[in-house]
Parts: sequence; structure tokens; C-alpha cells
Amino acid sequence: MSRRILVLGGGMIGSAVAFDLARHGRGPVTVADVREPAYKRLREQPGVTSVRADLSDPAMVRALAADFDLVVGALPSALGYRALAAVIEAGRPCVDISFMAEDALDLDGLARERGVTAVVDCGVAPGISNLMVGYAAAQLAETESVEIYVGGLPRERRWPFDYKAGFAPSDVIEEYVRPARMVEQGRVVVKDALSEPELLDFPGVGTLEAFNTDGLRSLIFTMDAPSMKEKTLRYPGHIDLMRAFRETGFFSKDPVSVGGQMVRPLDATAALLFPKWTFAEGEADLTVLRVSVEGRTRQGATTRFDFDLLDHYDPQTGLRSMSRTTAFPAAIVAGLVADGAFSQPGVHPPEVLGARPGLLETVLRELEARGVRCASRVSATDAAEALAARA
Repeated sequence: MSRRILVLGGGMIGSAVAFDLARHGRGPVTVADVREPAYKRLREQPGVTSVRADLSDPAMVRALAADFDLVVGALPSALGYRALAAVIEAGRPCVDISFMAEDALDLDGLARERGVTAVVDCGVAPGISNLMVGYAAAQLAETESVEIYVGGLPRERRWPFDYKAGFAPSDVIEEYVRPARMVEQGRVVVKDALSEPELLDFPGVGTLEAFNTDGLRSLIFTMDAPSMKEKTLRYPGHIDLMRAFRETGFFSKDPVSVGGQMVRPLDATAALLFPKWTFAEGEADLTVLRVSVEGRTRQGATTRFDFDLLDHYDPQTGLRSMSRTTAFPAAIVAGLVADGAFSQPGVHPPEVLGARPGLLETVLRELEARGVRCASRVSATDAAEALAARA
């Protein structure tokens, strides 16, 4: 059954969501943005139209959403929460990938009241990572640790940043300044972003550096695990450079006087930095994701679930890997919601879906059909063997 779908945001990710929905017969699809969609091929895709709209206005979002059967939110973090609230107020089911600073779960009561099914943080990480954690935790009697490492990178390193932004650069900077929440010994602790660097090796990529970011999000509240952390991956050297920028004040939102004019340092930084972080047409990128969950089964065996994903730019469609790995999960879950495969009112993080039998397998199968492949393995230590090792 065809559903009328609205995609809020026509940037790199929103355009890819719309492209995938239309390509797989989910439509018609309308992309709303104040600008033209970023993905040029979208204009040639049958079943897709675009409309200009100021999505910073919740009233505009509410009015737009009311005319559609399902909404996918793909807006920058600064607009995400208000837009999500407006869609829920309009009574429309939605899937969202905005990396909003606010807690989307605060809208759960409103969604239940309006009978709306909303799935949030439905990208790569948070997103696919949450599905994996939810799946693994459902197989365990006790979950002891969760580790998530994720990064989107240009395939070729180029001085001075060795980095390009696969999504809104403003949201990248948020990763460098937003305090990171972790769980240690069963307690939530807050650490500086860019802190606790470590080096890890990834097959097919090489050595990357990891640093604390605030990516656990809903997992902090939904998972009963005494140890949880999420880290972002970059090429070595990036952390020191970004820390120097941050400590100098280049990422500050507090205005300073420059030649008699009050200027926000972040605005000047964005004007200078973002063009350097923009991918050239056809420039290749890659996405790395590693998720590990460890705990005990009901039989007492220590069991570890490991998931590894490595994805690359697709020259056939022209979609960058970060667009693919973020947009495709949102489009797939949107299809599941449209089909009624998940229809529980309320605001749900992806780990809730991952705990449902067969749902992670469905999403991974759909991703593989799109060329995004994930390797997984389960390793277990027999309970008797574990006791003997401790003796």
C-alpha cells in the first residue's frame, strides 16, 4: 500500500532518505527544505517532489505534516526537537535522525496521547548501533558492558584536517563541545568531549584514534549495564587539532568584540572551516562502526556479541557512505512503521526495536541488499570453564 511520505530536510542525509524511499517503491515522497535538495539525482528520481519551507517554524512543520501519512525528520540538531514535537502534535507517525541536544524521550507522553509512533535517533550511531545493543541485550540475562566506536572519514587523508564532514558540519562541532555521558560502575559520569584518546586498528582502514562523545544518548536510560561508552573515530592527529581550536575559543557561541563589532567565534569558524570540510563532487568516503556487548546468559556463560561495519562511497549512485549508512536505516525503519510492523504509540529509541525478535535481522538484510554489509560474531565462555578460570 502506497503511503504519502514527507522528508523534513533536503541535505545530504535527507536527500538520501528520500532517494531510497522512492527507489524502493515507498511513496510518493516529498522533500521539504528552505533550499533545493543537496542530492542532484533526486530530481531525476520518479515519485519524488520538493517543496520550499521554513522548517525552523514549528507551525509550518505542523501544517506540512498534517497532509502526509508518515514523516521522516532529517534536520540539523538545532531544529530537530521542535520539528519532532510539531510532527507529533500533527498526529503523524515519524522516524527521526536529528542529533538533537534535547531528550526526545521527553515527548513520549505527548506521542502516547496523540497515538503517534515515533522512532528517534535512527541513523548509524545512534541508530544501527542501538539496534545491535538492543538485540544483544535481549539475548542476555545480564548485560555487563557496551562499547560503540563510530566514524565517518574521507577515504584519502588531506592536510591540514584529514577530515571532511559527511553530515551537517555544525553537528560535527557539537561532538567536540557537548559533554559526553558514559556509564562507569553503574553510574552516569560526564566527561569532556575529545577526552580519553585511544588508538585502535580496523581492517581495511588502518589505525584510527577514538575519543569520548555523547553518543550513548537513550542507551543510558534503557540499558541496565554497569559499563557503557561511545567514542568517535578520526584519523590520528585530529583530536589535538580540535582541542586546540576549542580551548582557544573558536567553537564558542559567546560574542566577542572584533573591530568594534560583536561576533560569535563559532560563526567565524564555521565560515572559514566548513568549506574546507565539504566533500568535492565524487570524493570518496568511508564509515566505520564497531559495537561490542558483553554479558551473561541465563545458563551463566559469559557471552560477547561483536558487530563490525565498514562501508564505502557508492560511485553508481553518487551517495557518500555516511549518507548511505545514516539514511538507509531511517528509510528501512520508516517502511516498517508504514507497514505496521512497528506501531506502538510513544517515542522509541532504536534499541527497543532491536530487542524485538527478527527485527535486527530484517534491517541488516535490507541494508545488505543496498550494499551496506555488517559482520557479526558471538563468542561464549562456558560457565564451568569461567568458574575454573577464576579459581
